[in-house]
Amino acid sequence: MIQRRASRDLADRILGLALALSLTLPALAGCDEARKQECDSLLAAMAPLEQGTPSAETVDAVSKQVVGLALHDQPLGVYSKNYRATLDVLSRTLKLKAGGQAPDGTEDVINQNLREARTDRADVARYCSK
Repeated sequence: MIQRRASRDLADRILGLALALSLTLPALAGCDEARKQECDSLLAAMAPLEQGTPSAETVDAVSKQVVGLALHDQPLGVYSKNYRATLDVLSRTLKLKAGGQAPDGTEDVINQNLREARTDRADVARYCSK
């Protein structure tokens, strides 16, 4: 009698676990697809800054495009926020340089922020490849 009850309890637990997994796995697959779409959108928005030295207008356009993304994945949201902060500094520095009154070291600040923006994109690509 005790053995039957124990085996029935075990069978019930196994069935419960199977049911939970059957409901959870499709939801996780949906999350992966949504994350992949967000990754693709963010990486595409970041792409114009990968080559050469962009204009302030290009940087501003990329920043606006990144702001317009509805990112629900928390790490992508953090990457996006940090990337926009880098773009803000880069845009302001490029505008300062274009104004003709740029102090010494302006070019170094531009290069540093471009490196940071490109590193941010590489970090997002690495995160999205997981």
